[in-house]
Amino acid sequence: MSPGAGRPDRVRRDMAAAEALELALRQGGAAHEAARQAILSRDEPEDVHAARVALRRMRSILRGFGDMVASKTGARLDDLLAERCRALAALRDADVQAEAATGASRAEAAARAQRLRAEARAMLADPQDHPPLPGLIAATTGDRARLCKGNRRRRLAAAPVALIAARGLQTAWSELLSFGPQPEALPPEERHQFRKRAKDLRYIAEFFAPLFDGRQPRAMLKTIKALQDALGTLNDLHVMAADAALPDDAAAREAKARDKARKLWKRLRASPVWWLDVAA
Repeated sequence: MSPGAGRPDRVRRDMAAAEALELALRQGGAAHEAARQAILSRDEPEDVHAARVALRRMRSILRGFGDMVASKTGARLDDLLAERCRALAALRDADVQAEAATGASRAEAAARAQRLRAEARAMLADPQDHPPLPGLIAATTGDRARLCKGNRRRRLAAAPVALIAARGLQTAWSELLSFGPQPEALPPEERHQFRKRAKDLRYIAEFFAPLFDGRQPRAMLKTIKALQDALGTLNDLHVMAADAALPDDAAAREAKARDKARKLWKRLRASPVWWLDVAA
C-alpha cells in the first residue's frame, strides 16, 4: 500500500478527536510543503499567500482543539507555525503593494518584492534552518501520550470529534463577539486582531463543517469570507499608508470597505449557532 493510502481526506463523525487533529495537521503540512516548493520554482504571489494560509489554518485548528492538546506541546507547535508565517510576512506585504501600485511606484514596488522573494527562497531552500513541515508535524502528533498529556486530555482525545468541534467553535465565536458591534471602527491593531479571530472561526468551521448539516455552515462561511475581504482591504490600505504608497482611490476604497464590513458583521452576528447539534 502506498504512503497515505486508505487515510480519510475529511473529518467524519466516527473519528476520535485525536484522529481528526492528526488529519487536520497532516493536510496542513502537505499544503504548506506544496506551496513552499512552488515558491522555490516560480514568481507567483499566490504561492506565498497559500503558504501563509496553510500555516494560519493549522494554528486556528490547534486553537479549536486547544482543550485536548498539552499546553507546552501545543505552544511549541504554534510557535513553529507562527515563526514560519512571520518569515514570509514582508514578502506578502511587498507582493500586495506591487499589485496595488500604479505609475512610477509600481516598478519600485515590484523590484522590492523580487528582492524579498530571492531572500525567501534562500531561507526556504535551507533544510537545516527550514526543515520540511510534514516531518516536524508527524513527530509531534505521533507521540500521542505527550500530545494529549493527562487523564482529562486523554478522555477528550478519545471522545467523538463532534464534542471537540462544538467546544472549539463556541470558543472561537465567543472571542469574535467580544470585539463588539463595530469592528470596522476599531483602531487598526484591534481590527487586525478581530480579523485574525475571524480567520480562526472560518478555518475551524471549514474543517468541522462535514460533521454538521451543510446549509448553515456554508451560509456562515460565505459571510465570514466576505467580511475578511472587506477587513483585508482596510488592513492593506493601512500598510500602504505606512509606506506612503497609497493608491489614488484609497479614500473611496476605504469607505466602501468600512460600510461592507459593518453590514456583513451585522449579518454574521445574527447567524444561528449550528454547531451545538452534537448528538451522535
